[in-house]
Amino acid sequence: MKKQSTGFKSFIFVAIISLIATIYLSYHSVIVLFGDNSLQVYNSLKHKKEYLESEISRLQRENAYLQKEYFELKNLEPEE
Repeated sequence: MKKQSTGFKSFIFVAIISLIATIYLSYHSVIVLFGDNSLQVYNSLKHKKEYLESEISRLQRENAYLQKEYFELKNLEPEE
């Protein structure tokens, strides 16, 4: 009878430890996926970076075009 009681106690102990480990790992998995430094935040920042880099390139091209136009117009004005 004592052996059966010890087996049951060890089963309960292992079950409780397993439950605690599962809750702990689940909590940290949720933090990694949805927290302040999560994968979602990383992906959104990556997309924002790509957008801003393309916007910089577009604005640089537009700036070069406008500078060219400005200098062409400036050369047409009479010098004083």
